[in-house]
Amino acid sequence: MYVAAAADVTDNAGLVPTRQLTEVINGISNADRPTIDSISRGALPDAGMSFEIPKITVAPTVAIATEGGTPSETDQNAAFVTVNVQKFIGQQTFSLELLDRSSPAFFAELVRQMEFAYAKATDERVATVLATNGTDGGNRSITDGSDVADFVSDAAVSIYTNTLGFAQNIIVSPAQWGVLMGLVDTAKRPIFQQTINPQNAGGDLTATAVRGNLLGLNLRVSRAFSGTGGNSMIIVNPDAYTWYESPRLSLQTNLISTGQVQVGYYGYGAVATKLAAGAYRYMTA
Repeated sequence: MYVAAAADVTDNAGLVPTRQLTEVINGISNADRPTIDSISRGALPDAGMSFEIPKITVAPTVAIATEGGTPSETDQNAAFVTVNVQKFIGQQTFSLELLDRSSPAFFAELVRQMEFAYAKATDERVATVLATNGTDGGNRSITDGSDVADFVSDAAVSIYTNTLGFAQNIIVSPAQWGVLMGLVDTAKRPIFQQTINPQNAGGDLTATAVRGNLLGLNLRVSRAFSGTGGNSMIIVNPDAYTWYESPRLSLQTNLISTGQVQVGYYGYGAVATKLAAGAYRYMTA
């Protein structure tokens, strides 16, 4: 007596097709630009690799004068802020076979991924300008909610004093986002997660959204920032910095000698530091 072995998938692998879905898994890039979204936007001029913006450097004055007295007179002075235009470009080289014999989803996904790379590069550029030109907020650490309130209040005063504008946005690193969400009061209740603990109205941050509210500021989480040290949080008056940008452009070249195709994806952008003190940086010792 014996039992015959039943055939299985292993025995007939050639007759069991493996399907490939059109969806693409991507956990490393996206088109988000939270730093750029935290400042103002402008239209890039149609020509030139730089442009100028007039800026008042000395304002006229008015003062009390006695009858027949001499009026106050201070000559208005203006200078130009020069803004340099930069090119942001990426390239992909692939074979004709890949272009001709692949699914149409290949090229569509390639362009989408290059747009993600463009978004990352431009957002990092603005983050660098804010970190370079913003006001140093002094040596700080965050151990409780009062430290956050102190940083925000100092930033609000500094920005208004030096720009006559208001602190409206705060950009934080993913690590600092976690620190802020984890702050609790003496009863171990979250301070900045209002949806969890309505008794504390210091903010509205959640683990399911990279945008929220922190002490009245619009909060955005940016991967262009990192860690919990210096420049891991920057508070901004959006009118003090402006991002100017062209439409996206593309180039395609066929290389006959190698049977390859090169695709370039690029755009022009410029960040103007109109009032440097409109950014206030979190710094540590």
